[in-house]
Amino acid sequence: MLQVVVLLHVLNTTAAVLYPVYVILRCDSVFMSGVTLMLFACIVWLKLVSYAHTNYDMRALAKSVEKGEMPSSSLNMDYSNDVNIKSLAYFIVAPTLCYQISYPRTPYVRKGWVVRQFVKLIIFTGLMGFIIEQYINPIVQNSQHPLKGNLLYAVERVLKLSVPNLYVWLCMFYCFFHLWLNILAELLCFGDREFYKDWWNAKTVEEYWRMWNMPVHKWIVRHIYFPCLRNGISKGVAFVIAFLVSAVFHELCIAVPCHIFKLWAFFGIMFQVPLVLITSYLQNKLRSSMGPTKKEEQSSG
Repeated sequence: MLQVVVLLHVLNTTAAVLYPVYVILRCDSVFMSGVTLMLFACIVWLKLVSYAHTNYDMRALAKSVEKGEMPSSSLNMDYSNDVNIKSLAYFIVAPTLCYQISYPRTPYVRKGWVVRQFVKLIIFTGLMGFIIEQYINPIVQNSQHPLKGNLLYAVERVLKLSVPNLYVWLCMFYCFFHLWLNILAELLCFGDREFYKDWWNAKTVEEYWRMWNMPVHKWIVRHIYFPCLRNGISKGVAFVIAFLVSAVFHELCIAVPCHIFKLWAFFGIMFQVPLVLITSYLQNKLRSSMGPTKKEEQSSG
């Protein structure tokens, strides 16, 4: 019976991703609609996996407690085997990718605050569109193919695009992670608002990836990294597997809407693995050459 349930779950989650891919390629959709559909499909896939994985672990823990194999204190809340539509529906729309039996909740919706955030969302979305139309599109349209021009010309075009691209990325981050997710959380009385940390203070590439997108980071840690460790896989291999999963989804969200299957996004994410190692090595090297920090001196003292 368990094998049948697992098989149905795998088929369901696979269809949740592959069918949007088929629709985008079949209908030859434009880029923005394709990106939106793929992001939504990937989010649903991540949520369905988390919902099934968490309920499986909770059910196994509850059975262990019933058999007396584990103390009842290890199950710190009541768990019912009834997997209901209400909990799944709330989780699907909640601004999180990791399922829990209960979430911290706020007592009421601050309607005035929501209106102000919506106004900001409209303003910064318009600003992002303005930058794209006024600065990025003209540069791209007036540029040669990057593989047909000379190297200096390609470098000049990239440098010219770097500043407006940076502002667009910052606007996108602010609109989605700070405004939209907080608006959604407020409307759903969702109390956990840790959607990002201070990634701008990251000292290494590893710190950046751990702080800039907390919903995805928490999902990967809970459903990829820790399960790998529990199955005897080393930390290094688990780290690579986590980036591999991330690379696959980045490729889906970029290559499918663009109708370009060159694995650029995939290799771009996988290239972060050596960057993490290099920046961590350089940080440790510089730290050792500069002597112990104040915290290290205090701890040693």
